[in-house]
Amino acid sequence: MKHFKLIVLMCLVAMIAIAAVACGGAETPDTTAATTAEGVVTTQAATDETTPAETTTATTTAVVTTPDTTLGPVPTSFASMKIGETPISDYTIVYAKSPYEAYVKIPAKKQYFPVYDFDHETANRLADLIFDLTGVRLNVVQDTKSTEVANEILIGKTNRTVSSSGHFANLLTDDYVVNVVGTKLVICGGEHGTTWHAIDYLETRFAAKLAKREVNYTFATGFLYKGNHHLTVIGCIGDSITQGEGASDQKLLGYPAQMGRILWKDAIVYNFGDSGSSMRNDLDAYTNTRAYLDAVNAAKTADIFTIMLGTNDTWQDTAPWTDSDTELYNNSCLGIMASLVKKNANLKFVLANCPAYFGTAGNIATPKTRQIQEALVSIVNDAGYPTTFFDTYTATKTLRSHFPDTVHPNDMGHLKMAEAFAAYLQTLITPTTGEAK
Repeated sequence: MKHFKLIVLMCLVAMIAIAAVACGGAETPDTTAATTAEGVVTTQAATDETTPAETTTATTTAVVTTPDTTLGPVPTSFASMKIGETPISDYTIVYAKSPYEAYVKIPAKKQYFPVYDFDHETANRLADLIFDLTGVRLNVVQDTKSTEVANEILIGKTNRTVSSSGHFANLLTDDYVVNVVGTKLVICGGEHGTTWHAIDYLETRFAAKLAKREVNYTFATGFLYKGNHHLTVIGCIGDSITQGEGASDQKLLGYPAQMGRILWKDAIVYNFGDSGSSMRNDLDAYTNTRAYLDAVNAAKTADIFTIMLGTNDTWQDTAPWTDSDTELYNNSCLGIMASLVKKNANLKFVLANCPAYFGTAGNIATPKTRQIQEALVSIVNDAGYPTTFFDTYTATKTLRSHFPDTVHPNDMGHLKMAEAFAAYLQTLITPTTGEAK
């Protein structure tokens, strides 16, 4: 009889437990607090974010949360979202004015800026994210075209005072901050690209909360997160074509500048081109230029250097090109790489051959020159310098109308070069695992 009573009692306990699970535990909230790197966050019953401590710099990485499927389906949206005590529906997203806004209004120039309104794109991305999670579509406005109000989500370095003060005053290139200041939520990075990747953090955070079945989300007053996303630093070494010769504005419309705009979410591109320079150190050597010294100084924080030198080597070498000339060309390239790697052992290189030449002179960017440049890739790799190859010739050989002097590209020619080169570089800099895009 005792065993029978025990069995009955155990069955009753089991039935009560099953009923509690079926109800989701909503009526008996777990009020135990758990301390995280971002401060104290309460569990399901009280989902408002408390003011977190300042975090150490963290990379933007995807967090995989495995929900307990016994509690029913995981929610895909929030029932409410607030900033402080204010519903998200009362907010407007304000983005920083593009640095190129005035420039692209010039009809002849606008077509050369395929990507230019960086923070506007980030603002739209956030608006889409909030809409997907709440069903609320926020207005998106530019800072200089709107009157400041209390409830704003600020994207980038806006003209609002708060965007350039406090934690946002001296952001480094790879840093970003998400901070509630008064009634404003401010999202800003050291560069446009890191502001974009601050949204990666929010996407990951929201997904983690939903995986825990938290259906209300609040940014508490004073909420602060400091994050980091490394933007690949690319330096472009070359001659007049790299410097921007042929473009109506070398600094803004040369192919390195245009690559920088195309790759803005993932990279920063610097131009170290010098007109008239040769690879070979017995001609108008690149190593004798100010651009070379600037490249060496920049190598400490760079990730990739592209090298496109050779057009002036064959042109300036008036005698027939010999195997000795090839050896001198190759050794000069090895010398440039050695000086850069001395500053940064982790550098990678991209060797690019000469663009197509559309003139009649037989000693400018010849097929033999391209063969030498392509063969050089194996030589520098064998010497210990990780190097890949970009075929500039193939990217430009159909662009005769965009090389008016037969050697240098015009504005559109530089853009076409930039698009092709950027597409290649993207394969070297896009994370393959672990990072939200």
